[in-house]
Amino acid sequence: MKLSAEELESRSLKPETIEFAVEQIKVNGYVVFEDVLGHAKVQELHKRFMEVFAIHIANNPLNRGKNRTQMNLPFAQPFNDADIIENPFVLPVVEALLGANCTCRYFASDTPLPGSDYQLVHSDLQAMYPESSVILPATGIVLNIPLVDFREDNGPLEIWPGGTHLMPENANRVDNLQALAPVMHSEPVLMPAGSLLLRDIRMWHRGTPNRSDAARPNMALVYFRSWFNTESKVRMPIESYESLSERAKKLFRFEEIIP
Repeated sequence: MKLSAEELESRSLKPETIEFAVEQIKVNGYVVFEDVLGHAKVQELHKRFMEVFAIHIANNPLNRGKNRTQMNLPFAQPFNDADIIENPFVLPVVEALLGANCTCRYFASDTPLPGSDYQLVHSDLQAMYPESSVILPATGIVLNIPLVDFREDNGPLEIWPGGTHLMPENANRVDNLQALAPVMHSEPVLMPAGSLLLRDIRMWHRGTPNRSDAARPNMALVYFRSWFNTESKVRMPIESYESLSERAKKLFRFEEIIP
């Protein structure tokens, strides 16, 4: 969906937009706010990302299958800009779904390089009660920020909307996903650079082959309910943490603050 000129100018969502976005995530599992970050900001993010990424892949093995890698982001500018970690269009929707006391527990990226292959269909959250058929409310919301246009040819995220985030707890086993996904509706998420994709962390998805001649960088943050504990730790220098707004400090209050 496209935000109105008034919302973009005021940097504030109308109540009906928040309500619509929340319902989209509850029913379909995701919502996209198209083309929100300004061109200059996206260019800055992309330039710095590719500098950090070049160093990373020169010193670390690829870790997400053929020609695809996950990389934790440095908690520094431009990545920890307020427009990224506490975006005024993101937080009202996240808080409506997870509560005002929610936290951010993941600050990273996923990048398919040319020649990457399909990932297995998966959910980003394992069933917490795999013996149960109960459908639980959302525990986490993923924010994906494309730093280039997501096109058909450069490995866009493929999602299974319309209910996979509402599957019973015991349905999210790997064997079930691989058997059911081919006969269920899926679609690529095609969106301009600087868009904001918010999705229920349980929604089935996978990376697709990058048939272009360039990497397809994508930032990923994950917001969770306050009680949810995860092994992933965002590492940040104490001066970076102390420079944050009070709201951002609250979001990252459980992370690893280093001297």
